[in-house]
Amino acid sequence: MRKITLNKKGDIFQLSFVMIIVFITAMVGILFLAFTNQVNDYWVVSGLLNQSEAATSTVATMQATAPLTTDYAVFFIFLGSTLGICISAVRTKFSPTLVFFFILLLILTIFIASGIVNVYSGFAEVLPNEAAQLTLTGIILGKYMPLMMAIIGGFIMIIMYSKQGGEIIS
Repeated sequence: MRKITLNKKGDIFQLSFVMIIVFITAMVGILFLAFTNQVNDYWVVSGLLNQSEAATSTVATMQATAPLTTDYAVFFIFLGSTLGICISAVRTKFSPTLVFFFILLLILTIFIASGIVNVYSGFAEVLPNEAAQLTLTGIILGKYMPLMMAIIGGFIMIIMYSKQGGEIIS
């Protein structure tokens, strides 16, 4: 009888997927934060709320929690995905002859990261108020993202290289 197992891989190629998922989450988050701020400003300026206490409290709560929720979502998706790749890299079968291909994939990942940094900085220039509220997202998708990807990729390669051949538990 054949045992069905999940695909347990944690390699450099998966790091590109993590970057893309974090980037999409950050873009959706910054756009929805901009929409939330616009709607809250409309409610305050329009006078439709008649200055009721419940309405002003709700708007104040939304203005206080929306940036933190977006920022923490991007941060924890990045952190969890990176830790997941590092943990699953221990279980990946790896041959030292593939180091060259992993280095090429790491260089490609660094180039993708630099493109993501440029796109995010463009969004940050268009939406400066929202980008200023997202500090952790700005750090993750800031100018040091290619360096972070190089360090994480190097760490993954070290983990995979240290667990080669017969040392892997099946």
